[in-house]
Amino acid sequence: MDASFDIEQAKRDLDQHGFCIVPGVLAGDELSEARDRLVAQAAAEERDNLDFRDSGPDQPLLDDYGLFKPGAFSAANGGINQRLWMLVNKGQCFRDMVVHPLVDELIGHILGPRFILSTHSANIAKPGGKRMGLHTDQWWMPQPVAPGSDYVRPSEISRVPASSALEPDMSLGIAPAVVANTMWMLSDFTTNNGATEFVSGTHLSGAQPHPTEQADYPIEQLVGSAGSLAVFDGRLWHGTGAHTGGEDRLGVLGTFCAPQFRAQENQVLGLDRDLWPQLSDKMKERLGFKPWNAYGRIESPADPWIEPEPNRIRELS
Repeated sequence: MDASFDIEQAKRDLDQHGFCIVPGVLAGDELSEARDRLVAQAAAEERDNLDFRDSGPDQPLLDDYGLFKPGAFSAANGGINQRLWMLVNKGQCFRDMVVHPLVDELIGHILGPRFILSTHSANIAKPGGKRMGLHTDQWWMPQPVAPGSDYVRPSEISRVPASSALEPDMSLGIAPAVVANTMWMLSDFTTNNGATEFVSGTHLSGAQPHPTEQADYPIEQLVGSAGSLAVFDGRLWHGTGAHTGGEDRLGVLGTFCAPQFRAQENQVLGLDRDLWPQLSDKMKERLGFKPWNAYGRIESPADPWIEPEPNRIRELS
């Protein structure tokens, strides 16, 4: 890590702009190992027809009933960028990212000292991949409402934002951050190879971006050298950029959420059980195996941990 890095300035950047970039967090063997592991895993998933592909400019996803078509997220269906999921199961280098001291400091600055891993994935942006479009990772958060007024019921919130989310009443305040992200740059992120787009300061807007009319937004990109770590507020408007030329862009994205929220990936169910004996308590907590104020428990609210294969009390007589 760059010796001139100022962690307090990084926290101020998170507060004011919604993001910060830490150069040189991974270098030398650490960087090579993570990059090689990701490339090898991606090649093996492609070989075994397990690869997930998106961002194709001519990639039809929905059938006539509005449901995802079988095989929609495949190269055969026009997908270009490759995504890899549940990286906790796919290499020690990825598990190390979840419990890195900078994650403690910077994600902890946004969410507080206790948080869980929501999803740990990779996005290999390839030439020809289209821009994702701006979104937030807190799109599901209900908007503040005045007492007694009508509102969108929480289970009816969708990725197509309601007018109250596009143009919120700021006099009611905004929701706090309950999601935060890390982006590990395993290759250079440039303006040409799909570096993450964002709009600075939008984490304080209380709003969601318009899903289609984005041309007038002051969009920037998270540009950085291989080995850098970007951290950003989950309310920040962001999305994968278009890959218009150059080599593959390799990024590992960690999304964390406050412990009372549901994670995107079910880490407790999806964890490779063979990894359990080697996991630290810190890693187990990040994966959701430590209840938070009795939430996420099995049986007694006093039990401090849950097990991957818990003892269950069945019908007794």
